[in-house]
Amino acid sequence: MKDRSVVRTESRVAVMSIFLGMLLVTGCALKGEEELLVIVSPGSAVITLGDTKQFSVDPAGTTVTWSVDGILGGNEGTVGTIDANGKYIAPSDATAAPEKVRIRASDSSGSFGDAIAFLTTFKTNKMITDEGIAMANTYSAGQKSITVNGNTIYVVWADNSIGGYYQIFFTKSSDGGNSFCDSQIRVAAFNSANQFSPSIAEDNSSGNVYVVWEDYRDGDGDIYISRFDGTDCPWTTSPFASPVKVNQGRDFGLSKESSPAIAIDPDGIIYVVWEDRLDGSENYPDIYFAISSNQGQTFPTNTFIGNAGRRPSIATDSSDAAYVVWEDLTGFPILSPTHIKIRKIEGGTSGDEADLPIASGYNARYPSITVGPDGKVYAVWQKAEISDSKFENEIIQAYDFDLIKLDGATLDEITTNPSFPDNPNAGFFGGPAYPAIASDSTYIYVAWDDQRNGSKDIYFAKSSDGASFTTNRIVNDDAGDESTEVTWHEKPAIAVSDGKAYVIWTDYRNTQISTTAAPNDVFFAVEDTPSP
Repeated sequence: MKDRSVVRTESRVAVMSIFLGMLLVTGCALKGEEELLVIVSPGSAVITLGDTKQFSVDPAGTTVTWSVDGILGGNEGTVGTIDANGKYIAPSDATAAPEKVRIRASDSSGSFGDAIAFLTTFKTNKMITDEGIAMANTYSAGQKSITVNGNTIYVVWADNSIGGYYQIFFTKSSDGGNSFCDSQIRVAAFNSANQFSPSIAEDNSSGNVYVVWEDYRDGDGDIYISRFDGTDCPWTTSPFASPVKVNQGRDFGLSKESSPAIAIDPDGIIYVVWEDRLDGSENYPDIYFAISSNQGQTFPTNTFIGNAGRRPSIATDSSDAAYVVWEDLTGFPILSPTHIKIRKIEGGTSGDEADLPIASGYNARYPSITVGPDGKVYAVWQKAEISDSKFENEIIQAYDFDLIKLDGATLDEITTNPSFPDNPNAGFFGGPAYPAIASDSTYIYVAWDDQRNGSKDIYFAKSSDGASFTTNRIVNDDAGDESTEVTWHEKPAIAVSDGKAYVIWTDYRNTQISTTAAPNDVFFAVEDTPSP
């Protein structure tokens, strides 16, 4: 089942209420506590490793001593240094630098104030959409709405800036993300029906770029695909070929297909997988896939993968096999929790299937898959502890991630990592969500949204084996300021090129979250220097 919502309103409101309450408590002294007389500004900051940030104190002119993580003046090799005027220099070694440090200013009376510096490997964020005009959404099955090849970046998303209907938009950067096209273009303009859940992939054998999405122009849900023709911006007309209906062989009546995902093998064969409701019910769709060997012009056969599933994700390997993971709904919500299944496709034929392990009592959600170092298959998903399981308005107690490494030949488990990511709030409400995974020949790269800081932030880590990960790094550069600004970021997608991670997400920094969920924007960030 697709996730059309920009946020899960009930969860966001609850967390925001808690967070705002915390701000009220921390903004003044509790009875019996000494009120802080020194205020450090900014109260929090995101700083790229090796960069500087100027901190100051209020009252202005107060003589203070600066420290970093309790070290006077800081430490160049690990936590960074700060001079007598409050100028902080972040450490440059990603291996040694912690996720965040505490900046403290103390006066001669013993009064002090603190700020938090989040240390990141990512550059300053860029807004891709036009601020303040729409509700944007970067959700796609498996979170695959960005692809990168060298310095060329392609991004897709859905927003309702045209006539109130959600449409699929596309843009690109030709300089590694330093700038994006001034104009965004609709992939397949249709003014009187919604489009959702775009997914994008590049054919490395030809350089062709393809977008698939869920489209309601025919009165029911269908899966469409279109090929980007390579024309550079500015665009006056769509640079995409006429859309092709992928599920043509299953399009009977109001069949309602949704949540497509796409992958392309080394020979240019296109694989598309989706939720199919022709034989399944609204809540228990089947999972189908289709293959095109002629650059997306036709998809002759729609092939069954599994019943009672949703949110499929797909990846291909160097030997032209494809791997599909999905959220299995068999027995949900009465008899059993949701779990994750995987199926291998070889030669266009649906092959071996396996259930992936999940801790007892948890529900598995939002799987994402990649083929990583040594040709091994990696999948990550959100696991949720749910006290009231149902399709709508369920009550989630806590959530976290599971990550698994598989032998692609046999689908046998090699290792699992149930403690990833390194989240201090794991096991509590407001954990990590919407995991997105990508890979190259050396690492797997994971991005997710995370409530460890009180509101949702985008986080990132990478691993060479799926067991040991680098320090979690915040991606968004607006973690809040002066203990009054509440920010919200979610649904990241990630791609990799030349050892660097590229991330987009749905961002609410320009939204008054306390009063409305709109408008919101799509933001982008790229690593400054790849972490070792």
